[in-house]
Amino acid sequence: MGIIRKQTIIGSIFSYVGAIIGLANVALLYPRILSTEEVGLLSWLIATTMLAAQFSGLGFGAVISRLFPYFRNEENQHNGFMFILFCVGLLGFVISLVAYASLHPFAGNYFSGDEAFNLNYLIYLIPLVFFSIFYNLFDSYNRVLYDAISGTFFRDIIFRIIVSVSLILLWKDFINFDQLVFIYVSAYCLPTVLLFGVLITRKQVSFKPKLNFIKPDLKKIMIDTSLYGLLNNFGDKIASQIDKLMLTGMLSLGATGIFTVMASFGVLISMPSRTLNKISSTVIAEAWKKKDLKTISKTYAQSGLHQFMVACLLFVGLWVNIDNVLQIVTPEYIEGKYVVFFIGLSNVVLMLSGISGVVIQNSPAYRKQSLFLILYAGIIIISNAIMIPLWGVTGAAAASFAASLCFNLMKYIFLLKRYKFQPFNYRYLLVIIIAVVSYYISYLLPKQDSYVIDIIIRGAIVSLIYIALTLSFRISKDLNDSALKLIKR
Repeated sequence: MGIIRKQTIIGSIFSYVGAIIGLANVALLYPRILSTEEVGLLSWLIATTMLAAQFSGLGFGAVISRLFPYFRNEENQHNGFMFILFCVGLLGFVISLVAYASLHPFAGNYFSGDEAFNLNYLIYLIPLVFFSIFYNLFDSYNRVLYDAISGTFFRDIIFRIIVSVSLILLWKDFINFDQLVFIYVSAYCLPTVLLFGVLITRKQVSFKPKLNFIKPDLKKIMIDTSLYGLLNNFGDKIASQIDKLMLTGMLSLGATGIFTVMASFGVLISMPSRTLNKISSTVIAEAWKKKDLKTISKTYAQSGLHQFMVACLLFVGLWVNIDNVLQIVTPEYIEGKYVVFFIGLSNVVLMLSGISGVVIQNSPAYRKQSLFLILYAGIIIISNAIMIPLWGVTGAAAASFAASLCFNLMKYIFLLKRYKFQPFNYRYLLVIIIAVVSYYISYLLPKQDSYVIDIIIRGAIVSLIYIALTLSFRISKDLNDSALKLIKR
């Protein structure tokens, strides 16, 4: 628990610093410097890259998180694990190249609604996918070496700072949009190089094969885990990125740009869960290996409650300031108001479920996670196909919320029935009541002339009321203990 707590705190700080930089890019710079179509293009490139990279990773990330404990041996270079990792990455990239060559002829029809789109931008998918494949593999490898921070720092902070600088250069006419895209792509690839450098510095890179270590039984388990990991990762990325691809194909790049900007506010809510999931994966895998169900159950329950508390506070603070949010962006984005609402709720549901996905993925019943993710992806595709023609960009956000609710409900029911893990109690209901009370008190405050001052005042009032009520009702013993220590200091 000490490792989880320490790296979650540091990783969360990096995530939120990166989120602030990213929010400044997306909410302030994008709308004022780029057209909605240009924002949509950058978003589409990354969404496509993430889908392709997850598929081309061949599910090996699951092998790393689940089976690396069997390879771990510092003196013996972890029994040639890095050699296997590189072979898998290169094989996946070759597969992605074949897919690119096969699908490229159909791109003209897909982008038929965006006459200004230049098909030459598609060539950037090749380096983007290559470096993303290896970033995912290196980051997973680094996590099982108990470092969940470096990858977060490189991707969430370094990349976004470079994007900020390039946007300012475009604004001042030092570069044009084509040059911006080149810098953006290069910056997205850079974290892979930096992460590889970290592994080399720590002497964790060895290309010496030791295939004799992989006995037939272990090989069978690795292939099986990789197959289900592939389904897991691909299903997960379909669920998180397919809305952008469907918006582009069914509406336009401009619609994708509006969705991207407005959804970025709602995504802030789930920031703390990302680092927690990264480092807890290693700890939960070790606990399953030892069949320590007590530790798993306790970690699952605590993660759900604490994440839900944070999520509700952030959602209330966000939605009570929604009119101020609409003043931050330019008028073209106002139609995305309820994108913020539904994406925010989706992330509240995600935080409510805690580390349920990590628990299932590392359990003996990890195949169920693949089934749930496939169903999740299917639900979100169908719901997007229905909702986008009806509500446009808001329909895509509503579809995400509905699918997220179904997905996390499936995971909860499974863990309850199979392992008797029950994280919920009356405290969750108290959190909801506290959130509603905090919202309505803050909502009744008079509007300030400056939206910046209004955000500060409403945010501060929401936080004070929420935290005071949370401490008064003793929702979390850990939180109360921490508050008491702080007061004593």
